Amino acid sequence: MQYIIISFAALILSVFITPYFIELLNKIRITDLPDSRRKVHTAPMPLSGGIIIFMVVVTFLFIFYGDINSVKFFIFGSVIILALGTYDDLLGAGWLLKFLYQSFAAICLLIFILPKFNSLIFFGIELSIIPASVLLLFFIIGTINSFNLLDGLDGLASGIALLVSVLLFFLSLNSLNQFLLVLLASFIGCIIGFLKYNAYPARIFLGDSGSLVLGYIVTSAVLLLAVDNNTQTLDLTFTIILLAVPIADALKVMLQRLFTGRHPFIADKNHIHHIVFSKNITHKTTVFIITLYSVLFAANAIYYRFYSELYGIIMFLILTIPLIFANRILNFIINSEKLILYGRAINRFPQYLINFYKTGVVPVVAVFVMFSFIYLLAAGKNLSAEFLIPSFIILGLLLLFTIINYKRSKLFTDIIVFFNILIFFIINQTNSVLYKDFSQIPILGNINFHLLIIAILFPVVGFFLFFRDRIQQNREMLLTGLDLVIVLLLVLLSISSNLIPIAKSYIITDTIFRSFLIYIFYKIVIQIQPKFRSLLYAFSFLTVLLSQTILLIS
Repeated sequence: MQYIIISFAALILSVFITPYFIELLNKIRITDLPDSRRKVHTAPMPLSGGIIIFMVVVTFLFIFYGDINSVKFFIFGSVIILALGTYDDLLGAGWLLKFLYQSFAAICLLIFILPKFNSLIFFGIELSIIPASVLLLFFIIGTINSFNLLDGLDGLASGIALLVSVLLFFLSLNSLNQFLLVLLASFIGCIIGFLKYNAYPARIFLGDSGSLVLGYIVTSAVLLLAVDNNTQTLDLTFTIILLAVPIADALKVMLQRLFTGRHPFIADKNHIHHIVFSKNITHKTTVFIITLYSVLFAANAIYYRFYSELYGIIMFLILTIPLIFANRILNFIINSEKLILYGRAINRFPQYLINFYKTGVVPVVAVFVMFSFIYLLAAGKNLSAEFLIPSFIILGLLLLFTIINYKRSKLFTDIIVFFNILIFFIINQTNSVLYKDFSQIPILGNINFHLLIIAILFPVVGFFLFFRDRIQQNREMLLTGLDLVIVLLLVLLSISSNLIPIAKSYIITDTIFRSFLIYIFYKIVIQIQPKFRSLLYAFSFLTVLLSQTILLIS
C-alpha cells in the first residue's frame, strides 16, 4: 500500500506545483513558438515540463528508496538527459550535440544495468555481453530519441509513457524490486498529475527536457524488468514489442528521409501523429487512436512474455504493418463514407426520445446511483481495513488540492470525483454486498450489484456518447484528454488482469471500471444540470469520509 501513497502524493505534488511553474515560464518567456514545418500549435506555449517530472521522481526516490548509492549511475544519466533537454528548450541544440550527450546518459544507464545480466536475447538470437552492450547502447539512445520524436501532440508522449509504466508496475509487483516499484509509482503519479495540464488542450508542453526524461525513465524501467533473474538474460525483444509505437514510428521516418535524400535528423511532418491529424481527425481523437494502438502492442508484449515467443513475434510484425501504411489505410476509411452514413443516422433519431432521456432516464438513474452508495454505507460491516490509512492520506491530499484549486478550474478538478469514487469502492470491495445480491430488498431480489450497476449505467452513458451533440446544452467537453487516458488504462488493465499471472489482490479492473462508469455518469449529469456540480462534488467526499468513519467505529 505504500506505493499507492507514493503515487497519490506524486500526483498531488505535480498538480500543485505545475501551475506555478507555468506562470514562471510565461513570465520569463520560455515558450515553444509555432513552426508550420513540424508543429501543430499556433500560439506560444510554455515548455520544459521535464523539470517538474524529474524533480518529483528524484525527490521520491531519495525519500522512499534509501540506497541511492546503488542507483547513482541511473541518477547521473537522468541529470545529463535533463540538462541536455533543458539546454535544447532554452537555446536549441544541434543533432550532433544531442547525440553526444545522449550517449553519455546511455553509458551511465548501461553501467547501471550491466551487472544484472550476462547475455541478451534479440528476436531469438542470444548475444554475449560485449555485442549485447553495443546493441543495448544504440537501443537506449534510439528509444530515448523515439519519445522525443513522438512528442508532437498534447498528451501523446505522456499518455503512452503512462500506459507502459502502469503495465510495468503490475509486472514488477512479483519481482519485489523496490527501486523499480518506487520509481514507477512516483513516475505514474507524476505523469497523471502532469497530464492534467499537458493533455489536450495543453497549458504546458513537455519540451525536449520532458520527452527525453520520459524516454530515459521508461527505457530504464522496461530494461530492468526485461532481465530474467533466474537465467541472467535480458530479453530485448520484449522491450521492443512493448515500445513498438515510438520505436517503429522513429525508424520509419528516419528511413523515409534517407531514401528520399534528406537529412535523417531534420524535422518534418511524416510521423504517425502528423499523418492521423492531417486527415481532419480531431486532436484529442488522434491522441486516443495512437495511444490505443500502443495498448495493442502492450497486450502483444504480455502474450510474448507469458505464452508464446514465436506467435508474439508474428503478432508484432503484423501489428507494425498499419503503422507503416497508416496514410493509405486512413484514406481508405475516409473515402468509404461510412462516417457520413453514421452522422445521418444520428440526425434522424426522434427528438422526443432524447428529451425523455434528459428529463426521465438521467434523473431516475441518478437516484439509483445515490441509493446504491447509501445502501453500501448502511451495509458496510466488513470493509477493507488494509486500505484505511492510505485512504485517509489520499483523501487529505485531495481535500487540500480542492481547497486550493476548486475555484480556479472546476473542469479540471472534476477528475477528483473519480478518485473519490474509486477510493469508496476499494474500501468497500471486500464487503460481501458487492458480490452477492440485494436479497434484503424485495423489489430487487437476487440481482448481482456489480452487474446491475454496469447494466444500468453502460447504456445510459453509451446513449449520451452517441447523441451528445443533440443532448448537450453547452459545448463543454465530456471526456478530457486525461479521461481518455484513463479509458486506455482500463483497457490495458483489463488485458493485463486476464493475461498476467499475478496475485488476485492486485487485479482491481472491475473496481476501476465501475468507478469510471459512475464518474462519466456524474459528468453527464452536470452537463445536463450544471447546478448540481458542487453538490455532487461534495457528496463524493462525504461518501468516502463516511466509509472511513464506519470502518473506524465497527
